[in-house]
Amino acid sequence: MKLIIILSALVAIIVAEDIVYFTTDNDYLDIDTAMKNPTLVKGFIDCFVDRAPCDPLSQSYKKNMPEAVPTACHRCNDPQKHLWNRFLISLKVNYPQYYWDFEKKYDPNHIYLPVLEKAVAEY
Repeated sequence: MKLIIILSALVAIIVAEDIVYFTTDNDYLDIDTAMKNPTLVKGFIDCFVDRAPCDPLSQSYKKNMPEAVPTACHRCNDPQKHLWNRFLISLKVNYPQYYWDFEKKYDPNHIYLPVLEKAVAEY
């Protein structure tokens, strides 16, 4: 019986999913400084919600959002989770209209963002 349990555990480890993390142009953006710049934040949001063209950096973040939001950032590495955490907190506190715009695009039923916020809260 113990052998079966050990073998089952080994098989589970072997077939465990290898996570392929998202890629961006800058996982180490100084997000706190960026979020203090209203012009920069407006550019990010306008890109993310399809109101304006994206610069290369914004596009590198945007391309991951349709998957990152509903999966609670499952494929995000730790620096990306930090970016999400600081981005969402700052939007809610300092730019509530932008938060609503973002939510309308990526979570219109108000299901995923609360889960994502909890998933990245420690980063």
